[in-house]
Amino acid sequence: MPHAAAIGLSLEENSGTASLRTIVTATAPILFIAACRSDFAMIAPMSLTLYDYPRSGHAHRIRLFLSLTGTAYDSVLVDMMKGEHKAADYLKLSPLGQVPTLVDGNTVITDSTAALVYLAIKHGDERWLPRDAEGAARVQRWLSAASAEIYRGPVIARVGRQFGRDVDLERADAESTRLFKWMQLELEGRTWLAADHATIADIAMYPYIRVADEGGLDLAPYPAILRWLEEVENLEGFEAMPRAGDKTAA
Repeated sequence: MPHAAAIGLSLEENSGTASLRTIVTATAPILFIAACRSDFAMIAPMSLTLYDYPRSGHAHRIRLFLSLTGTAYDSVLVDMMKGEHKAADYLKLSPLGQVPTLVDGNTVITDSTAALVYLAIKHGDERWLPRDAEGAARVQRWLSAASAEIYRGPVIARVGRQFGRDVDLERADAESTRLFKWMQLELEGRTWLAADHATIADIAMYPYIRVADEGGLDLAPYPAILRWLEEVENLEGFEAMPRAGDKTAA
């Protein structure tokens, strides 16, 4: 089911009584949930709203899962190239100035892997996030990799070569090679990362692996990874990660 059109970033001050909201962040593997006061009215024509930037792989994780599950949502564009993620109004919603932010009623989730956990439980089923101890742990291992190994390798390589950031590209290349060798080894013996079917582990890892070439990284030596990317892309409801030059990419 397609989501609603982007409605733009606009957080209005609330002159009335401050409302109560729940903020969920994540420092893998532990979720932290806290209540705090909010002095602004969140835009929520639908109950589910994603504060999004098209070329953010973190945001694509959420768009992809929502598309795969046919979950309707509103999309609010946060133009990171214009620094809107550091604007005062947005920082009220996401104090660390990170994209994406997912808002569901009074719940605010400011981390992509935490949002996947939330959505898998509320809008998905146990196939996306197993409830048994071993199955959940297998998924969590890859969610941790999506926040750590992915960031230290493919993310840093991409922001350096695609967006011109001053980063340690030599280290990013080495971290990426280390990650790819591990993934290749894991995927040589199975189709999916954490189970015998797709889970949020696959969704979390997919975006930055798919655009690894934007960071100057070559996946040709890793055929199991290339096959896995195709498996994700063959899922019903798949939504592609925008690339440089795409009309949908900002």
